[in-house]
Amino acid sequence: GAAVAAQTQQTKNPTVWLTEWAPEPQDVYWKNLSIPFVELTIRRLIMAVALFFLVFFFMIPITAVQSLANLDSISRTVPF
Repeated sequence: GAAVAAQTQQTKNPTVWLTEWAPEPQDVYWKNLSIPFVELTIRRLIMAVALFFLVFFFMIPITAVQSLANLDSISRTVPF
């Protein structure tokens, strides 16, 4: 399976897909591939809080621009 996939031409242009053999399992430093549960939970919490604040603070200018979006409000605010 894997040997055949590594040696097969996958597109008409052979430089588009380059495959390599996987390293031997004893050559992989497995501790680098895992993230501790506590650290993963903290990362998720930080990202959720950052997303909330980004969305919240982007809504203020979007709301202000949207309130001026109809032509009557724009012509009253900034006469051309």
